Amino acid sequence: MTARLTIPLFLFLAMTASACGSARTERGAQPPPPRPPAVYTVGRTVLGLSGHDRLTLAAPPVTPLAGWLSPVAVPSPDGRYVAYNSWRELREDDPALSWEDQGIAPGDPLARPSIRLHDLNTDSDSVFAAGAFSLAWRGDGAIAYFKGARRDYRAGVRFIGDVFVRESVHAPARRWTQKGDRYVVAGWAGPTLLVYRMRAGEALDLLAFDGPGKRRLLASDAGLVAISPDGTGVLVEHGPETGPPRLDLLAASNGTRLASLDVTTVDPSVGVVGYAGDWQGSFVAAPSAAGVAIFRVAEGRIELAGTLRAPSGVGVAEPRFVGPSRVTGWTSSESGGAFIDCDRVSGRCARTEPLPTARGAQGFPAWRRPVYNPSRPQEGEA
Repeated sequence: MTARLTIPLFLFLAMTASACGSARTERGAQPPPPRPPAVYTVGRTVLGLSGHDRLTLAAPPVTPLAGWLSPVAVPSPDGRYVAYNSWRELREDDPALSWEDQGIAPGDPLARPSIRLHDLNTDSDSVFAAGAFSLAWRGDGAIAYFKGARRDYRAGVRFIGDVFVRESVHAPARRWTQKGDRYVVAGWAGPTLLVYRMRAGEALDLLAFDGPGKRRLLASDAGLVAISPDGTGVLVEHGPETGPPRLDLLAASNGTRLASLDVTTVDPSVGVVGYAGDWQGSFVAAPSAAGVAIFRVAEGRIELAGTLRAPSGVGVAEPRFVGPSRVTGWTSSESGGAFIDCDRVSGRCARTEPLPTARGAQGFPAWRRPVYNPSRPQEGEA
């Protein structure tokens, strides 16, 4: 899945109920709407957030320029904020028509990405950084993000910029990159910031920053699967473009390879392993050709612990552990999108539609994406 940045759009099924009767007949109690097993966005609504039954954002979280290389929305470590990616179209752009047919010339502004900040204490929602997308929150409250050299995404122009870090929400921004490029912020591994650099053909390099201007190449042609709970290890995947698909466990501090697994030597159905997985304890959940692959990473080894089989033709994106026996994710198809619920006991995944319809905005149907912070360590996890 390395360098595959296709952005799925979701269509949602309505879930309604009604009852009728005479004036003397009381309406029966309506069951509560089904809940997602984790924190998810549905259009502008966030569901599953502790202490907030339904949180309405000012704009729908979307990541057209990052795909699922970076979460669509990230809660702050102290629980006060939800930072999220937004996208405001400046003019209509029909993908079925050429730019020439629509009167769009190279360099014309098409849209403006922004990172917005929702304050749960005051219920305020404001632009945190205009012309920006992708973010990661460190355990002490520092926030990293990418900001373009120009605010607007323009036709035929590569959207380049720099990575900035603020030590707190209200602190001044400090540039950590020395040269403008196409970056996507991925997450913090303890004090080390992990950032994708997108090369020609959407190939990915994973960079490590130890401070402003202190950049290291952590892995070339690689995707970040997950960061270890203590923030010291980074599990990356290499796709078939560079040889047999494999997983490498790297030390975040210096890039030393601590373990490696040739995926072709384990269950053949696993196939290619993808990025944007989850690591809890000694287990990692990662997207795979079979659905979700569960790996055990411990004692200097990477081992396949099992597979969670998805229905034929269904891919699972951004799998997250939910309790000791479940994994949740999402999928998309031409007919729409759905949540995926996986049972680690049976080893099976099923499509589910647990949420009511939500309307999209600005040309986007209502998306369903998990809200999470891939950075480690977080409070209580060090």
